[in-house]
Formats: sequence, structure tokens, C-alpha cells
Amino acid sequence: MLMNIRNMMLLAVLFVAGQMQAQEELKVCGQNVQNYFMTLDRGRTDPTNATWSSPNSFYNTAEGFNKKTSMLISALAPLKADIYAFNEVECKPEVLPYLAQKMGEANGYTYAAVADGLDYDTSDPNNASGVIKSGYIYRTDKVKTYGENKSAAIGYSNIYPNQMRIQTFECIQSGERFTLTMNHFKAGSTEDDMSKRITNMSALLQAFSLALDPDILVMGDLNSQMGEECLNMLVNAGYEEQILKYDPTGANVYSHCYGGGELIDHVFANASMAAQVTAAQVYHIANYCSLSDEDKAYSDHDPYMVTLSLDKDAYKPDLIYYTKATSVTTDKEYLMVCDLNGGLKAAKPVPAGKDYDYLYTESVTEENGAIALAECHFAFTFEDAGNNLYYVKDANGRYVYQNANGSSYYATVAATTNISLAQPFSVTLQGDGTFKILNTVSNCYFQGLVYKSTTPEFALYDQARDFRYMPWLYEKSDGKPTSSITEIPSFSQQSMTIYDLQGRKVSTTLKSGLYIMNGKKVLVK
Repeated sequence: MLMNIRNMMLLAVLFVAGQMQAQEELKVCGQNVQNYFMTLDRGRTDPTNATWSSPNSFYNTAEGFNKKTSMLISALAPLKADIYAFNEVECKPEVLPYLAQKMGEANGYTYAAVADGLDYDTSDPNNASGVIKSGYIYRTDKVKTYGENKSAAIGYSNIYPNQMRIQTFECIQSGERFTLTMNHFKAGSTEDDMSKRITNMSALLQAFSLALDPDILVMGDLNSQMGEECLNMLVNAGYEEQILKYDPTGANVYSHCYGGGELIDHVFANASMAAQVTAAQVYHIANYCSLSDEDKAYSDHDPYMVTLSLDKDAYKPDLIYYTKATSVTTDKEYLMVCDLNGGLKAAKPVPAGKDYDYLYTESVTEENGAIALAECHFAFTFEDAGNNLYYVKDANGRYVYQNANGSSYYATVAATTNISLAQPFSVTLQGDGTFKILNTVSNCYFQGLVYKSTTPEFALYDQARDFRYMPWLYEKSDGKPTSSITEIPSFSQQSMTIYDLQGRKVSTTLKSGLYIMNGKKVLVK
């Protein structure tokens, strides 16, 4: 008996130690370094003008560059971040490794730059590849890269491809991963500037498909304050601003000095990532409006840092429920669903990186009249187009329409953020519960089919055939439907009995979670 107690105590210690090891703290610092150039400063060539009316022109000289580097490192190195993510770094391959070396010399860690393969011709600062970029350096004994550093300007290669980057990182000790995307959106306050930021965000939303880990952290100089449409798109996609959630300055938080200060550098996290964030705040170190001597500032933006406690079990999602609709309203989200290839398939947006294609599908399951999902990035909304017609918008904020080739239309679906290209649809309920969703310009309907008996997809066709099906619409519920959803059976851990392959009972301490047993969902508490 004594031996059994000792073994149980040892198992308990190992279990607790395993839990502690699964949680790993990481610090991620973001900073717009305001044109950190080793070779030039965007054409500003007057080294005598060091005023903020022409920011950083002083640093065109070697002496000025060294001074800027010294101030930057002096400000950021004491934060001892495990990952530093930068905006406005000169698009040269040697710049980030230089910063990694200087950062390590200052705080004693060893850093490496994330390779990105980017470069440009210094003789032409207007080269299409871009003169500045966003990038990362990371502490090599703590984390490593997982997969490639890619552009997050998906589908919009002419909008800041080098300034929007996406990279997945892995903790060396625990193996936990997360995806970090560092972005610099179009600056300015005109309608055209805001429209370009919407394009930036539409590209970023598509780039999430490149994430090699579903825990996604969005950082960067987004040049937008909360409430602007481009940030609303991110919030509507399920991302929460973390600086405003944690910063002790509350509503007065700012990251950039303009008009008294504004928060335009942000940290957003999706639900699974937000569950692993423990702190986020801006550090008023660099911002020249917070310093008595502007010559001591290396940037017009302050650094900000988020602390992560990585643990794959931290996120316990609330399910999202969708029930069959009999009409559409403009304030709801809808799944477009057909029974294809022996199972329900929901249409997804036009794929990332493309302006038109077929709508590929996600398998879904209906139970007791509803579809339950942990998260959803393939719902559609209907916007009022007048005269009882609707514009159809996908989950990435793009309107769907059809391209015309002469007088004929393709079956593929086009997508755009430009509402002037959006085409109106009529939405009509049929007797079998499906909907005729008719493009009134092309006279084509949304229909599901299985192409060559292998690929379930949706497209716009001008007539129905035996192998094409009109879709059901499933409307997002405000909460869990009380009438149509039954409770998933749940059992306490001590009631579970597990057998090995020889039929013998074995002890178990199953973690809480959702399991499939005998084809049924079982919730272990």
C-alpha cells in the first residue's frame, strides 16, 4: 500500500510538472523604427535638417545612423523580449541580422533574424519590391521558426507585400507554436487611404490560411484607430485588441504622437491566442512627444509588448450554432450548405490569393436541427442592395460577383472589396427549404455540385441540372438554441472505464475535453 501511495504521489508530481512545462512564457515586442536605413533614408538627403518636420533626416550620416541604433537598442534591449517584430526596416538582407547582433550584445541573449529573401536596388528607392519591410529577430535558445516567412498581402501583391509578413514560431522547450503576423498598413486620413487599409485588411484576412498554427497574433502599425472599418473587419472575424484589454493607461493609451497621441499600433489575437495572452502594453520610451528633447527619440512610435503563456489546453471554445433559415436579414451570418458526396458541405470564400475561383467547401454536421462549430471563417452576409435585393459578402469582407467575357459569364465566383463591382442577388425560399440565390446581372444561381465525382464545390450556374443543388441557408444563432439542441452527454472522469487491446481494465485520468466514443460525442469534465 505504501508503495502504491508513493507511486501515486510520483505520478501526481510528474503530471503537475508536465502541466507546468506545457505552459511557456514568451515576450513579443513590436516597434515601428521609422525608416531604419543603413544606406539611405527614402531620399531625405539634407543631414542638417534634424527636425520632426522631416523625420530622421539627421540619420542619413554614418554618425546619425549609429546614434539612432544606439538609442533604439538602449530602449528595447532592457525589455528582453524573446521576439522583436519591426516595421519600417530598410528592405536589405543585412539590416535585421545587424539589429539581432546589436540586441544580443546589449542584453546577453543570442538573436537571429528571420530570413525573408527580400532585397531591392538601392539606386531606385521606388523599386516595386519596396524600400521598407517588416521583419523579425528571435532569441535562438528560446524559440525557432516553423515554416517560411511569407507575405501576408495575399491576393494584393501591389499593396505592401514586404510590409505585411506572416511567420509561425515554435518554443524549443515545450514544442508549443503560435503564428505572428507583423503588418504596416497604408497611412493617411483620406477616403482613399482608408480604402487602401480595407484592402490591406482583406489581404491579411486571407493570409490567415497560411498560418501553420491556428493561434494567431496580429501586430503592427495599422495606421488605424479603433472604430475604423478595417479594424472592424478584424474584430468581426473574432480578433480582440489586447493593448486596450491590458494596458494600465486605459482609454488614454497611445502609441504614436499626432494630435495629442493616438493608438495606431495594435496587438490583436483570435480567441485561442487571446486565451494565452497574460499582458500587453505600450512603453513610452521612443515617442518624441513624451520626451523633452526630441533629438533623443529614435522613432515617432513607441514600442509595445505582449506576454504569452503558451498552453494548447488554455482555450475552451464556446460553440457557435447555426440553424436552418426561412428568410435572410442584413444583420446575420449564414452558412451556404448542400448535401454533396454523402455529407453536408458549406461553401467557403474565394480562396486566398485569388480574385475568382470556385467556392470550395468545409464539411459540417447537423445534429438535432443545428450545425455547431468551434469557430467559423466561411459564413456569408447579405447587405441591402435596394428593391428587395442583396449584395453577398464573404467572411473576408469581399463582395461576390461574376466576371463577364463578352456576353457570357463564367461559373466561377469573383470577389472584391470594391462595392461598385458588387452585383445584386435575389434570395427566394423554395418549398423544400433550399434557396434560389440569383445573380440578377448574370442570371446565374448559387449551386453546389461534385465535380467529376470527387470535389464538392459551389459555383454560379444559369440553370439547374440533376447533379447541381440549390443550397440551404443556416443562420447564426445569438446563443445555443434551446428547442433543437440536446445536451452532449457528459461524464465525470471517475465514471470512465477504459480497456486495453487484451480486454483488461486500465486506469485512466483523461483530461477534460470532447471525445468520440462509439461514434458519439462525450464530454469529459
